[in-house]
Amino acid sequence: MTVDSGPVTLQLVLWLPLLGALAVALFSGKNPRRPWQIAMVFTAANFLLSVWLLIIFNQNDASHFQFETRLPWIPLDFFRSDYRVAVDGISLPLVVLNALLSLSAVAGSFHIKLRPTLYFAMFLTLETAVMGVFTATDLFLFFLFWELELIPMFLIIGIWGGARREYASFKFILFTVTGSAFMLVGILMLNYFGPHTFGMEEVAAFDFARNGSIFTAFLFVMLFVGFAVKMPIFPFHTWLPDAHVEAPTAGSVMLAGVLLKMGGYGLIRLCVSLLPEGAIQWQTVLVVLAVINAVYGAYAALAQTDLKKMIANSSISHMGYVLLGIAAMTQVGMQGALLVMLAHGLYSGLMFSTLGLLYERTHTREISEMSGLAQRTPFISAVFFMSAFASLGLPGLAGFMAEFTTFIGSYAIFPLATIITVCTIALTAGYVLWRLGGVFYGPLMEKWSGLGDAGGTERFAVGILAAATLLLGVVPNLVANMSAQGIAPIAEEVARIAAR
Repeated sequence: MTVDSGPVTLQLVLWLPLLGALAVALFSGKNPRRPWQIAMVFTAANFLLSVWLLIIFNQNDASHFQFETRLPWIPLDFFRSDYRVAVDGISLPLVVLNALLSLSAVAGSFHIKLRPTLYFAMFLTLETAVMGVFTATDLFLFFLFWELELIPMFLIIGIWGGARREYASFKFILFTVTGSAFMLVGILMLNYFGPHTFGMEEVAAFDFARNGSIFTAFLFVMLFVGFAVKMPIFPFHTWLPDAHVEAPTAGSVMLAGVLLKMGGYGLIRLCVSLLPEGAIQWQTVLVVLAVINAVYGAYAALAQTDLKKMIANSSISHMGYVLLGIAAMTQVGMQGALLVMLAHGLYSGLMFSTLGLLYERTHTREISEMSGLAQRTPFISAVFFMSAFASLGLPGLAGFMAEFTTFIGSYAIFPLATIITVCTIALTAGYVLWRLGGVFYGPLMEKWSGLGDAGGTERFAVGILAAATLLLGVVPNLVANMSAQGIAPIAEEVARIAAR
């Protein structure tokens, strides 16, 4: 295989999971294990293909799209859209993250007995939809993949979720569809008032500022609302704790690991890249929202008595870090935001996976009902603490370099906001060490004396995430160099416009 095979490999990474969903539907038969087996083959193959893309990717040219496929699609003069798919230094790490988390989520779902054919078909469809969001370089195609993601996640929460699954799934769809409506208006306006094409490169080259500052500010808000709901950003965040709590474990892994990252990716790729003037106009508001997110999420997590609610609210706090890095609009700040997205995808997915293992054994998430579990579940306990330490930025794990880069990049622009946000790390340490210490250490409750530790398949599902969390912490240059080059042109354009 040569570098010329890159476009073909990228097409396989994009569409292979959807072919897997079709295979699950057609060839599962009456064997309840067959859907899981087929899904494992396709997600494992897709992860290997995504790693191969990472290997053959030219990191010295990470600022440009590579492995591009472009086919004519809608040739209308006023509505010109092509099938355009490619990756650069911003999107490729997220493609690999999606493939890894999909493999882990499917591997950890081997016990699913309720409608397994539909379950695994939905997860494979979800993987393709998210891949499409990260690889589409046409705005209309980007929006179609964005909407496709809603269907499988709505069904995953609504069918395989907890007691309040219908409420959580409808709240999820209501918030995200409303946000998508704002985003669609923004995308259509970019086409109509811009170059009359949906190609991202053509739209990015168009000078929307000639239509006036009010126009660019309005366009920015239309796009921002859609991405703010998905991240989520205060005050659009209320759907997330409900969705996390009611979703099955694998659903929570994908929600925290990649679906929230779609929002951060959209902010960088569309809001800041296509509308730098609008981003500069709203910069102060973005910083205020970032600080609110970080502080509010940390305090909300500290107050929880349910482990899953605690982790869900911690995600809101960490998305504040992402927004802070983006709002700084420096190369270091936005690179740090991208690294936080990657790191959070790994350690949040790992936390939800290990929590799922714990829940399957104890059938409770209440912190007060658990104590001393490390004596019976040493593997689960060790991995849980590893993910927790990564979330509070322990050196050697994925979160440290990501958060450090973000804060360095934002401090030069907004020192006070950065200091306040950094202080939330102390709150993170509080709810992580205090809450988890009570669950895993202390006297073992008699009712948990018969608990067993993780089995082989379970260890694989969480082990690959743990290994990636450690690898990214020890060797951050695996993605740091390409992400820096991918961010550089955007930061340079923002700096050029701000200096005018």
